[in-house]
Amino acid sequence: MGAHNFEDQAYGATAVEAFNTAVADAEYESGHNAYNGTISTNYDFIMVPLKEDESIDGWARRMMDHEGVQKWGPCACVKDPDTPEENGRWLWHFAGWASC
Repeated sequence: MGAHNFEDQAYGATAVEAFNTAVADAEYESGHNAYNGTISTNYDFIMVPLKEDESIDGWARRMMDHEGVQKWGPCACVKDPDTPEENGRWLWHFAGWASC
């Protein structure tokens, strides 16, 4: 089977909460198939900070070549620096490879 890159985002008080929300939403929309091409095919995430003056889009493109981001491994995560906390929740971005 193949893989393609993905970008996703979710709100949460922590990155773990946001990841679980993004995975649950993906499974609701695309099913539980291990080859559904969504964030739900990743079992975990790693925190990878933005570089100085890097945009979220630039960060996501950089994650496609990051050695820690893998098809059957973790995706990357970063907290959105431009979205203020709202009711104890932050916007988190995820990028990586999804099996399809």
